[in-house]
Amino acid sequence: MQTLPKEIVLPDEPELRQKLAEIIARVCRCEPEPLLEDQEFSAVVTQFDSLAVLEILLEVETEYGIETDEMLPVDQEMGAQEITNIFPKNLSELIVYMHEVVARRPQREAEMRARLEKAQGRAAAEPQAAQPESAEDPVVSEAGTTEPKP
Repeated sequence: MQTLPKEIVLPDEPELRQKLAEIIARVCRCEPEPLLEDQEFSAVVTQFDSLAVLEILLEVETEYGIETDEMLPVDQEMGAQEITNIFPKNLSELIVYMHEVVARRPQREAEMRARLEKAQGRAAAEPQAAQPESAEDPVVSEAGTTEPKP
């Protein structure tokens, strides 16, 4: 089972903003200043695609402990979409989203625990699959022929 670290504390906004701008600038090979001015990632990053988003998410996970899975949308009705369409558009939106993700961790942990307990309860309630031999089960003789059990 996946377990989430108990608590993640993000730095205050100016520090978080600066560090995220540095991460994105390094990963996406762009200048941090336009990011700090809240220009859209797609306008600042030459190739802002799903790979760039994934690299950003992996760096956020490494730096702050927020798992990449947590940062991906959980709305099953959305279906398959280009991740760049649903990723925050700029640094301010990313910071707000990171705070939302951290805030919903206790609920997500409780849901994961409940699913595990339910699965363990089902496993304990299911009878063992071993079945007794029946008198009609054939026996293979040394000659390779099948005969009914004596």
